[in-house]
Amino acid sequence: MQVKIGESTRAQPNILAVDVGGSKVAAALVTADGVVHHRVQAPTSQRGPVEGIDQIAALLQKILEIKDPSTNEIAAIGLGVPAVLEEGTDRVIWAPNLAGWRNVDLRGPLQARFGWPVYLEYDGHAATLAEWWLGAGKNLHSFVNVIIGTGIGGGMVLEGRLVRGVNRLAGAAGWFAFTTDPAVAEERDRSVGAWEAKAAGPGIVSRARALLASAPDSTLAQVDEGSLTAEQVFAAARQGDELARSVIEETAEWIGLGLANIVSLVNPQAIVLGGGVGVACAPLLPRILDTMKQWAQPWSARSCCVAISALGADAGLLGAAYGARLRLGL
Repeated sequence: MQVKIGESTRAQPNILAVDVGGSKVAAALVTADGVVHHRVQAPTSQRGPVEGIDQIAALLQKILEIKDPSTNEIAAIGLGVPAVLEEGTDRVIWAPNLAGWRNVDLRGPLQARFGWPVYLEYDGHAATLAEWWLGAGKNLHSFVNVIIGTGIGGGMVLEGRLVRGVNRLAGAAGWFAFTTDPAVAEERDRSVGAWEAKAAGPGIVSRARALLASAPDSTLAQVDEGSLTAEQVFAAARQGDELARSVIEETAEWIGLGLANIVSLVNPQAIVLGGGVGVACAPLLPRILDTMKQWAQPWSARSCCVAISALGADAGLLGAAYGARLRLGL
């Protein structure tokens, strides 16, 4: 299934948008021209789908309680979810970063509670739609969006169309394989994908923890091991911590390798890096590009630029809203 961007000049209603991630859930009211109002968020519930759906509903209810009554009507609820979604029903078949989410009807309970139609997008596609609509992919006919945060996802616009794929998973680049011996792959490589296991937030934290025993003078040694985050590793690297710098530089190389594969396969005009880790990599772009160009098809590499998303934390919300608008034909 493919979607083509269309524009309308009619006054149009708003969308209630939800961006579900492995670390946080955010919700907001998004206008037809892409203005985000009444943003609320909470740490993602990892206690199963029942509590997860209740959490989403509670965030939406907060927005409705503070919504300015002078705004346009609401047309639908749009969600971006890190999950395999069933074609036609939007049923969540599997969400590897959401504990217990297998074969879950997320649409039905929300539709019954709020009364508006509910539409789900794979979160990588939602963020890609946002970049195409208002971000670094605007006016491009061929680009790849790579979102690096708790996991790695993404999407592709090729020849002027969002490519969904047969299972609505096109762009799930976190599953790139990076090993010459599959028998020695770590369990996380198999459960979430090898590139994601190396370059996403948990992989960064895991490598930092493994090095701390031999680097007691690192500022990261002062952080409780169980609460260490990728954000803290990036912050320590900026402050000159040698252990953190080595981890972040290695991360840049892993990211560059993944981008090289994308460039060689797709030959895009641009790659957009989003997500918390992706945006934090702005100072690492020279190293990422060097690695990408070293391993990518050379002509394709020359034609491809790499940009950092400017949409920030609102990319998922904007894409979820825009995806719902497209499904409604607005």
